Amino acid sequence: MGEPPPEQPPKPTRTSERTPSNPSNEERRPRRERVPRKERSVEHGKVIGNVNILDLRKATEDSVREVERIANVNLALVTGETGHLLNKLAIGNLNASAEVTPETKVETIMGALDIGGEFFRNTSHPIGLLVMGPVTIAPDVTPEDLERGLAAALVMGPVVVPEPLAGVLQTKVKLVMGPVTPYPVLEKVHKGKLVLDAAYLDTLDPATELAVIGPLSVPADVPQGLIRKKIGRLHVTGRTTCFATSEPEVRAALTGTSGTVSVIPDGFTVVEKEITLTNELLASLSDRKLYFVRSVTIAADVETSRFAETIDRLVCEGTVVCPQALQTALAKVCDLLKTKTFFYEGTLWQIDSQSELLPARFDYLDGRVTLVVHGVLTIAPDVSPDLLASRVAKVALYGVIECSREQQAALESRLASSEGVFDRVREPSEEQPKRKVGNANYLAL
Repeated sequence: MGEPPPEQPPKPTRTSERTPSNPSNEERRPRRERVPRKERSVEHGKVIGNVNILDLRKATEDSVREVERIANVNLALVTGETGHLLNKLAIGNLNASAEVTPETKVETIMGALDIGGEFFRNTSHPIGLLVMGPVTIAPDVTPEDLERGLAAALVMGPVVVPEPLAGVLQTKVKLVMGPVTPYPVLEKVHKGKLVLDAAYLDTLDPATELAVIGPLSVPADVPQGLIRKKIGRLHVTGRTTCFATSEPEVRAALTGTSGTVSVIPDGFTVVEKEITLTNELLASLSDRKLYFVRSVTIAADVETSRFAETIDRLVCEGTVVCPQALQTALAKVCDLLKTKTFFYEGTLWQIDSQSELLPARFDYLDGRVTLVVHGVLTIAPDVSPDLLASRVAKVALYGVIECSREQQAALESRLASSEGVFDRVREPSEEQPKRKVGNANYLAL
């Protein structure tokens, strides 16, 4: 299987071995907690499941020898002296490794991290940051803040940084798995999504220089000439979405290092969330030209006549998941050569998180089923390959399917799209380890 998915708590938290020096920092920073001691040790010969962070900075030949096997490791922390120990561990999949000194206290942030000017002000010594998510550095952070407060940075996600800090940050980053996007510190900086409508533009002075740390959207009703008058220079780190009438003014103001620009044809209604078009929803629509920013699914029972009478044009930046029976009707309103489409047969079953397919599931389905897997789907051992071959019409695999070899063979014969992986489930006849521990978020050997 690929990298082990770290558990995502509902709010960003930090795991740290140090205590905040100022309790008021809790209002500005995610909560810090000690790593439970029980996650830090293993017994001789144990087989370990998935490990999010494997800390080998203080490992020895003896401590590594105590571990028989580790299924998957997301990130391994090593030093120059312990890096060779990775080769002595039997690890199924290792996503990444980074060299960090053993003296560095590493704080783990699960989720997005925003670093503002006050972030390092009350730290008594430089800290290490391990971030499982995107990092955004505000323009009020100074080079001195980073030099004094940041010992090392490991980021498993994208980084957005002010241009004056890009050089200093580069010396601190030990690992980054995502794009590093510098942005200019202009007269006005807006963090987060911004709707550049007439009301917002009216608050700006003429020729304002504006940096948007996030996506930007321009509504269809912005008067022509207003953007040219109010915006002298515009930088957007995310995507800019505008209608065709505003495109010339928007592009004239954008810096060359801004993100991508999506142009919506005039007369279309924009739908920003993922949606499923049903007969009832189609009957209630008053707009006949739809522009979907994300994916759209058309329900299996949508009538061809209803769809044709309701939709004149359909544009989708994501994926159109459509019944096979509606392929001809969709082709009349959507450019299939420019649109990512997937046509399904029978009942559609979409897996976006974790789920298990039991044989009884087929008892409640009429006909065949199409599986679209974005998350993790485990096929129960008692689901026979013959049952899969007879009842599964198509498989679109973007995530992970855990199954036996025989089940995999049956599903592979139905693959219509494959960007994910199959992971073999251990057969009951295979020898099981006598001592086994489960998954660990943090493990130090």
